[in-house]
Amino acid sequence: MPDPATLSARTAAIVAWVGGQSAAAVDAALADRRHPFFAVAEDLADAADSTEDSVRSGGLHALFSGLVEPLNDGFTPAGRAAYARLFTAVVWRAAQRQPALHAALLAERLTDESLLFARYTHVRSAGGPLPEAPRRIAVLSRVTIGADILLTSVALQAVATRWPQAEISLIGDGKLSGLFGGGGNSAAGAAAVGTTAGGTADGAFPAVQVVPLAYRRRGGLGERLSAWLALREALAKNPPDLLVNPDSRLDQLGILPSAPAAQTLLWENLLPGPAESLADRCAKDFAARLQLPTIASLRPRLALDQATRTVATRWRGLLGGGLLAGGPWLAVKLDHGGNPAKALPREREIDLLRAARSAGWRILIDRGFGPDELAGSDRLLHELGWTVLDVDDSGDPAKGAAIHGLTSVGEAPVVRFHGSIAGWAAALTACRRAFSYDSVGHHLAAALGVPVVVAFTGHSDPAFPIAWQPRGNGAVELVVIPTAEKHREAHTAQVIAAIGPA
Repeated sequence: MPDPATLSARTAAIVAWVGGQSAAAVDAALADRRHPFFAVAEDLADAADSTEDSVRSGGLHALFSGLVEPLNDGFTPAGRAAYARLFTAVVWRAAQRQPALHAALLAERLTDESLLFARYTHVRSAGGPLPEAPRRIAVLSRVTIGADILLTSVALQAVATRWPQAEISLIGDGKLSGLFGGGGNSAAGAAAVGTTAGGTADGAFPAVQVVPLAYRRRGGLGERLSAWLALREALAKNPPDLLVNPDSRLDQLGILPSAPAAQTLLWENLLPGPAESLADRCAKDFAARLQLPTIASLRPRLALDQATRTVATRWRGLLGGGLLAGGPWLAVKLDHGGNPAKALPREREIDLLRAARSAGWRILIDRGFGPDELAGSDRLLHELGWTVLDVDDSGDPAKGAAIHGLTSVGEAPVVRFHGSIAGWAAALTACRRAFSYDSVGHHLAAALGVPVVVAFTGHSDPAFPIAWQPRGNGAVELVVIPTAEKHREAHTAQVIAAIGPA
């Protein structure tokens, strides 16, 4: 089995090759199964499923970070064409040593790799009639919560607009209930229940039932593919008349079959023309496919459930009002979704936070999740020399005072939050402005109507910040920072100027 360095070099060569091709040229070249591309795909599949930790880690990195993400993050038809060939080969290779996966493919009458690829190609190109009046619609989560806010929320609204009487389920992380579980309460699924920072109604969001299903983003290849097996079981319990897939990782962007082609609506995040917001593209594509008269209302939104709205009210009481009233609170979320390249250097974070305090902001900062982020938060505060009021919604008294029992934050200049993503959304509603990297924080803020400043770095494609910029009712200011220059104080000064005075 090739070593990780060799695999990385081979994947980089593939990305470079695809970058100079058209989709037609990629398809033509890869129609020959003897092409060296497929040997790389099989080696990656083997390495990513290895029982040796170092080999598996290197294989996963080369497969997902080295190939899957670059091929799709360019938003090009050529990249998607290469991905289609790559991952059908990877899946078929993995299925040869995973009996449950192999049996499930055989149950779909997919007896070889070519049939799997042909089925995926058919679903991608399907433009025929969708079910006339589906009673049950299942929408697949994108897996990452930021992408669900930016894109899946648009898909949910689009199908509810087209089929207002349908029952809609969202299959994904159970955490999504707090963010999308507060919609509906009318026969048409069009009650005004979206939540803004001021806590007022914000247009229509459909009633959505969240069906919990986990995806192990940090598992081996077999563990990641097993999410599809769990998805099949979930769908079998309550078969939908229509499956909507906004490029979900649960079935590896549509490669693995989750419903008959005639009952599948696959949306791919392609930008074949000039760079634009993926949320805008998603709204346009769904409006065209579903023959909706307007897309003005199709923008990223949240519908916080009742429990989260109750906590939001408590936060606004504690911090003094929120967007339209009260205290000058800046919400700061420094997580980077597992990609440290998206973050500024620690010394620049310190400069930014000190400047915000000097500008009169009181700071609500997210503590993060998991041992690494928690330890990083402690180190950051130590280097700042700050004492903070810790608040927690997880039930762990060691992490801070319970939000439900807190009656005041007093004159604390900095409050540090630990807990759920819905809990952070509730706290955001009490803030006048937000700062975040390219992660879930900026999508939450924009969808809640909180003005947000984004330090956007760690990307290689200039279209990336445009495509993944937040959308919603909140004003968004992107400060795009070249990765090689993010240590420069001048870029941090741009961010500080964008945040402005309290």
